[in-house]
Amino acid sequence: MSTFKIQGGFTGLAASTRVRLARNVKGYPYRGLTAEQYKEIADKIWNALQTAPAIASDFTMTEIRPNSAEGASLVETHRISPELAQAGGWLIASRDGGVAIMVGEEDHMRLQVIGSGLCPKECMEEARRLTALIESQVPMDFDENLGYLTACPSNLGTGLRASVMLHLPLLSAAGRIQGVISAAGRQGFTVRGAYGEGSQAVGGFYQISNQVTLGVSEDTIVDKLIELTTEVIEAEKKLREQARSQNETAFADRICRAAGVLKTARLIETNEAVDCLSNVLVGLSMGYLSGVSPTEVCDIEQAIRPAVLGGQPQERDQKRASLLRQMAAKLVIHE
Repeated sequence: MSTFKIQGGFTGLAASTRVRLARNVKGYPYRGLTAEQYKEIADKIWNALQTAPAIASDFTMTEIRPNSAEGASLVETHRISPELAQAGGWLIASRDGGVAIMVGEEDHMRLQVIGSGLCPKECMEEARRLTALIESQVPMDFDENLGYLTACPSNLGTGLRASVMLHLPLLSAAGRIQGVISAAGRQGFTVRGAYGEGSQAVGGFYQISNQVTLGVSEDTIVDKLIELTTEVIEAEKKLREQARSQNETAFADRICRAAGVLKTARLIETNEAVDCLSNVLVGLSMGYLSGVSPTEVCDIEQAIRPAVLGGQPQERDQKRASLLRQMAAKLVIHE
């Protein structure tokens, strides 16, 4: 079985990378499609993937019911967009979660590749390979001057949205995020909360993504994203070292207390858990903690979301605490 899991660098500061390509199938309207037409498009994409024996068995196809619990859970783990969860549609996804193809969102097809750490080039390469396979069987709307045609002009051209989820608790605490947002905007990028437009940042997690898709190449977008995120990562690292040098006892105390809460809590709500995980990520990157990888911490941060856990609030808080204790049991606190 193939794997679509991609591992990049800076995993303690860059939680994940996502590359998403928007495409529209020739012969279908962009608005007002019926459920049957969306199913036809999903079947065409599915059949195209089945022409590649090396990866055919790696994918599953699932219908997403409007406003369903399953859809909400998939949003929490960044597998589908809130729009698809609300409207319903189809999800064709790799079994390892690295690839998700949404059918029924604003565009007919939105193919995304997700990797751990900072890996836009690797995600872009995988996305190109898969879209080329699909487009060899399913013609997409394309104009020689404008590029790929999309339902919204903001995606016209490459149809590319490339983003990196960054962990920036010190920049956030220092009130420096507005400066990051301004600098990103000058370079054609935007900074949002972890769940995209309109979402709030929790635990210092922010998403940086491109705004410009027309008149630039995919490679240019990816290269500029890497350059920008690397600059932001260096600024966060500098603030972490400053915090350590100014009052290391207090700095280490906050990290170790967070680890202690995760090791012992029997009930814990989402925001407190994410704040504790945020401090643990800082501790792992700065040598105060070991025994767990940053990727494990980022993965469990998604696994403890309310829609993923299900059930009543206290039941969720208990289940969340249990999952976190299992992970935190491996944490080693260094003096």
